[in-house]
Amino acid sequence: MTEAPLPDEAHGSEDVPGGVPSVDLRINRRERAAESPSFGWRAIARNLGFTVKQSPAETRAAELGSARSLIRLSRWQRSVGILVANPKGGVGKTPLSLAIGGCFATIRGGGAVVVEVADDAGALSVRSEGRASVGVAELLRDLDQIRGAGHLAGYVSQQTSYASVIGTVGDRDPLNGDDVKRITSKVDEFFPVRVMDTGNQPSSSAFHGALEVTDVLVIPVLDALDALQGAMQLLRHLHQLGGHAAHLARNAIVVRTHDGRPEDSEVSAYADELIEKAGIRAVYHVPMDRHIAERTTLTYGQLAPATTGAITLLTAGVVDHLNTELRKAQ
Repeated sequence: MTEAPLPDEAHGSEDVPGGVPSVDLRINRRERAAESPSFGWRAIARNLGFTVKQSPAETRAAELGSARSLIRLSRWQRSVGILVANPKGGVGKTPLSLAIGGCFATIRGGGAVVVEVADDAGALSVRSEGRASVGVAELLRDLDQIRGAGHLAGYVSQQTSYASVIGTVGDRDPLNGDDVKRITSKVDEFFPVRVMDTGNQPSSSAFHGALEVTDVLVIPVLDALDALQGAMQLLRHLHQLGGHAAHLARNAIVVRTHDGRPEDSEVSAYADELIEKAGIRAVYHVPMDRHIAERTTLTYGQLAPATTGAITLLTAGVVDHLNTELRKAQ
């Protein structure tokens, strides 16, 4: 499996044909005083006073240690919203939403909720652990009666990662923008981190409502032309909306996911080119994971170490962006 790299450095600030401008935003990687792990002869040499370069394993462990510290220790004065979106279906929005929520909750000991904000019913409840008897529709119906965390817990599927999930149980009417904002406002009273799993209609009222309560936009893509088309379509739509939506597009995080299907090298190179021209500030790779590819219940603890490592670096990138954005707003 391919190791997940750190975010790519930002590209130039020249306008790009097609209306998706690039933005000169450079990530300031924090050099934290995480302990450098020592292995084998390197440990012995260091103990004897020799200067020894870190091995790749030590470097990777240090990166992950710093990422976990950033996720664990970051705090905000309000709840934060992360939107996982791509109008193309089948690119991994739901498993990525569950994985990001699971990473937050595992490292922070809870406090993260994954919420379905799609206009029509999605697969979040199907892919999550547990089977709640009620979900998004019933929560919306009973919203004004919920007064405490214990009451809200009845609408939640609790995950072994300590994340909470609120999806759709059975059938429901379509959500609109006001519905999404009311639901997210209520869950924000009890959860500091909210991850939103979206549908496939970026022009829908529900999606526009979700945009209004989003701090970070995460766009999963496969190395496939239809997935790339969906991502570019989404970015163009957000730029056309202007304001906060355009700001989210300029600062979007792209996640290159891999599902085990053959990938054409020319398409992969084209993906590199499109993402660069779109001015994306950060790109992460999540390797193919057999547990995700099974398309059944997703348990965070059953993901491969390479996958959880990649998700940890991605989540730390989200946190870094949250810290930067909320600091600017103070």
